[in-house]
Amino acid sequence: MIRAVQLAAALLLACLGLVVTVQAPAAAAECTCKGSGQLEQQVERADAVFIGTVDNVEVAGNDHTYDVTASRAYQGSPERSTQVFSAGGKNACGLGNLTVGTSYLFLATGTEAPFEADSCGGTDVANPTKVAKVEGLLGEGTSVEPPPPPTAQRTLVEESPPAGFARAAAPGAAVAIISLLGLVVVRRLAR
Repeated sequence: MIRAVQLAAALLLACLGLVVTVQAPAAAAECTCKGSGQLEQQVERADAVFIGTVDNVEVAGNDHTYDVTASRAYQGSPERSTQVFSAGGKNACGLGNLTVGTSYLFLATGTEAPFEADSCGGTDVANPTKVAKVEGLLGEGTSVEPPPPPTAQRTLVEESPPAGFARAAAPGAAVAIISLLGLVVVRRLAR
């Protein structure tokens, strides 16, 4: 009898383990990149293709917003300091938590920041092989330069002309006269 109970418990645990094992990958595999295609198709679908270094990652729920410093643009016109948004959650195929300080090749949609990217679009670490393939498709790209610094503008403090010589020399002359009078007084007292 005890042996039958142990056998039933073992079978129950095995079935439960099988159910958990079968369902866990199904939940993790909800993001499917059906038709994401080869790099050529990913580049064709992207509005912006650029290399950038992740400076900061902001997480809001399952969504991620990356502050990126773009260094080379192959397609589109990203600014030097830009943002990329990646939706998370069911079926979103988000990029996840990208490593700060690492350069990535972003294949994103949108014409201005924040650009949108996901794992199906082809965004990945900027390794030389993938960069060479993109350069084969789109050319060598252009360097993304920071905006020029603002030009200095002279602001007038006052509209009046500068003080004349007499007005500038008057304080010095007053000090000299007071000093001479002081000497005269000291000499008289000393006699």
